[in-house]
Amino acid sequence: MKRLIYIALCCFFLLVVNAVFAQNKSYWQQQTNYTITVSLNDDLHSLNGFEKIEYINNSPDTLFFLWFHIWPNAYKNDKTAFSDQQLLNGNTDFYFSNGSEKGYINQLKFTVQNKAVAYEYHPKFIDVIKVFLNEPLLPNSKIILQTPFHVQLPKNFSRGGHINNEYQATQWYPKPAVYDAKGWHFMPYLDQGEFYSEFGNFDVTINTPKEYIVAATGNLQNKEQLMALKTLGKKKPEQQINFKQIQKPVTNTKKIALKQKTIKKPVATVATKTPKNTTKEAYVEHHFVQENVHDFAWFASKNFIVEYDSLILEDKVVDLFSFYPSVRSNVKGSTTHIKNAIKFYSKNVGTYPYNTATVVCGIQNKDDGMEYPTITYINASSNEQYLQEVIIHEVGHNWFYGLIATNEREHPWMDEGMNTFYTNKLLKQLQLNYTKTNKKGESKTLVSTKPKQSKIPENIASLLVQTLQHVQKALPIDTTSEAFTTDLYGLMVYEQGSQWMEKLEAYLGKQTFEVAMKDYFNEWKFKHPSPQDFKNTIEKSSGKNIDVLFAMLKQTQPESLQAKKIIKPTFLLNLNQTSTYQYLSFLPTTTYNLYDGLRLGVALHNYQLPLPKLQFFVNPSFGLNSNKFNFFGRGALNKYTKKYWLQAQIGVQHFTYDDFTSDQGAKYALNVTRISPGIKITLYNGDNKSKARTQIGLKMIYLSEQNLNFENINTPTGVVEKITTPSTISYVNRLYVDKFDDRVLYPYHLNFTVDQHKDFLRFAFTAKQYFNYFNNKGGIEARFFAGKFMYLGSKTFTKQFETDRYHLNLSGPKGYEDYTYSDYFFGRSEFDGWQSQQVMERDGFFKVRTDLLGSKVGKTDNWLMALNLSGDLPESINPLAKLPIPIKLKFYVDIGTYAEAWGDNASTGRFLYNAGLQLPIFREVVNIYVPILMSKVYRDYNLSILGENAFSKSISFTVNLSKLKLQKIMPGIPL
Repeated sequence: MKRLIYIALCCFFLLVVNAVFAQNKSYWQQQTNYTITVSLNDDLHSLNGFEKIEYINNSPDTLFFLWFHIWPNAYKNDKTAFSDQQLLNGNTDFYFSNGSEKGYINQLKFTVQNKAVAYEYHPKFIDVIKVFLNEPLLPNSKIILQTPFHVQLPKNFSRGGHINNEYQATQWYPKPAVYDAKGWHFMPYLDQGEFYSEFGNFDVTINTPKEYIVAATGNLQNKEQLMALKTLGKKKPEQQINFKQIQKPVTNTKKIALKQKTIKKPVATVATKTPKNTTKEAYVEHHFVQENVHDFAWFASKNFIVEYDSLILEDKVVDLFSFYPSVRSNVKGSTTHIKNAIKFYSKNVGTYPYNTATVVCGIQNKDDGMEYPTITYINASSNEQYLQEVIIHEVGHNWFYGLIATNEREHPWMDEGMNTFYTNKLLKQLQLNYTKTNKKGESKTLVSTKPKQSKIPENIASLLVQTLQHVQKALPIDTTSEAFTTDLYGLMVYEQGSQWMEKLEAYLGKQTFEVAMKDYFNEWKFKHPSPQDFKNTIEKSSGKNIDVLFAMLKQTQPESLQAKKIIKPTFLLNLNQTSTYQYLSFLPTTTYNLYDGLRLGVALHNYQLPLPKLQFFVNPSFGLNSNKFNFFGRGALNKYTKKYWLQAQIGVQHFTYDDFTSDQGAKYALNVTRISPGIKITLYNGDNKSKARTQIGLKMIYLSEQNLNFENINTPTGVVEKITTPSTISYVNRLYVDKFDDRVLYPYHLNFTVDQHKDFLRFAFTAKQYFNYFNNKGGIEARFFAGKFMYLGSKTFTKQFETDRYHLNLSGPKGYEDYTYSDYFFGRSEFDGWQSQQVMERDGFFKVRTDLLGSKVGKTDNWLMALNLSGDLPESINPLAKLPIPIKLKFYVDIGTYAEAWGDNASTGRFLYNAGLQLPIFREVVNIYVPILMSKVYRDYNLSILGENAFSKSISFTVNLSKLKLQKIMPGIPL
């Protein structure tokens, strides 16, 4: 029996050992060690380098080729994945850049073990290549690859390049893609979607003209330069000397010879010229070394101010550097933020293993940053609080991205979400310190506290995430980076990822969570963990199952909203504690039209975030001129799904649309009441990033309009004129279909509308497309309209007279022709004065008017077609662009025809036209049109009918409140 027990124990022991051994062997990763020499040509903004890579195959597989990233080619033309993504995210800067602003990499000549090898481009991505091996690379073997390379640095469109002579060398050298247990992870360069690279050791020598100060990944090996930087960094900015005084020229003539040889070789898109600095005395060598990192970046400028500090961390000293241009004086003292970040992350996650940490600030006036091992590049506005937050967050990436190198393209939350969680923790801690020290009259940090009664929550991003979930526009946290829109990437990856970490901490308990995260760091530092690896470590460390929490990473269902909320009045708007309160918001309003005059009122609404399913806005007001009550109200019931947004709505309006003063001085204000119930469905095309959608709607417009009625009444004293204001009831049923795409390049909008009245059907088709200019400075919008008017039953003179306001117009309709009261008019019923010169964008939309004729030119109860063009004038020929505050100026051209123009004895030519200048105001909410050219029939009208000041009277304008586009306040959320 004992023997059997002994044998069983031995077997069990062997099984455990084998299992542990197998588990340890189940994870492997490749290693890439780099030796790079590179020279900067600041005349041509180019790099010439030579790279040697030791590639170690730790996989169990035999490799016959290696995929390489040559990401500078992402900037080669407008057909790259980077360019496509930029357009999709609404950025046209790169697409419209000129050849001198673009970039590329070439002159690659790979050798393996000193033997030339071939390579080929990926069939889809020009910034990915496959390098073939002459001999198979066996498991546990290594090879040496070498290649020269030339990089034309682009203008800084995304993370790297140059801004004049400020250089950001990032993703600048050929590097192998990651090969892991899932295979090859080759990928094109993207702006939204970061990196995944192999760990290794870097030995990089950077040759620059001697005026340049260089900051880079790792440790500077030039001792004199390092000591000089530290000395310089301890001085005040105004005391700093020119760094070139303490630099020594390059003495390695072989490197210089290589540089001179490659610089002079002609390249495809850059004019070749001899650089000014080609002698060895003009160049200085900067030698950097760093072990166990997966990327290398460097930055160079003649204008860097240097700050230096140090931090004692356990048994070593960490050098802290800050480099910034003189224009960024607000970055002064930023090494304090580096120190705070390293101390916090080291204490709460794991000890910082490197000997240096650097922040480089650029010259762009915005708040963003990008991390690289031991160094980060940021841009900073004058807001010092944002500066602190950006630096802490980017330095924190040394842990989540740098040391724990997850695949950010596939699982961005493991980097950005986790790092944001710790960034927020530190900021709250600093905020608490600020509050305590402030009581003593001191201020040690830049974080400020928010007022307790603020109507904006401290974490507005969290509220926006809840809103997106509520309207079914959210994506799972664990989604690939390129699948998000720009807005969703920030909210779902950063914010929601951070909130998920908060839930994990709450579930495990703070102490258990801290231990588990340290275990995660210690187990997976210098490695590439997956989400499952993270889960396994947390569960093993904590002893708790997190299946339910982990499943949330793949869920998009909205968080449960409180069914019954407390009704609470507030002023203007309140977004604080909206999970508890349903606010009824009051706000004063002031509106105007010619007949009511100034209208003072109070609005009541229930809009807040997340959006309530039942939404309303009511606004009673009083007209100081008409002494009449006015009303505007709107209510909507909404259903949100991923595929569509369904809305049932009703609008009610009551206001004065005309007035009249009798000979006896009696004043009459004519009111209109408009009630418009309807239903609308917005269909999405299934691509979260697409801005294309289709809307189908059906509504009824019910109108009650007061009209003047004059009646002569016989009285004992004679005939007396009696004026009454009876109401006329009418309706229009409308079916409409809209298809539009608000993409940044060539956006379009198609509309088909059918209006039905008891006497007619009115069909209208409108197509609008915007054509961007090639230089990205404006464009031309083309609008095409085709309409058909059909009588129901026989056409009679009475019908024709009564339906006059509904007929198709070649000219932009006047206020009285806005038969659905859909547009805002200052003076809806005026025929003289400046108010009468307002038109609306509908039908033929000519900017000339003939409404004082008995029969308007171009008005028809048959068919009509028109083409309208509106384009931006180039700044070179726009005199208003020279003003201290530049003003945009546009041109317009209208061409059209209609049925009567094709009849016998037509009063006009078959095609009419007009053209002139357009002055857009308030982002084209208001447009003023000044005519210059027009058909003879319009010129004759102006001369014979308008009389004095005919030119000024021929100017027209539009007011289009829909141009305000309130939905852009929060893209993706229906408003």
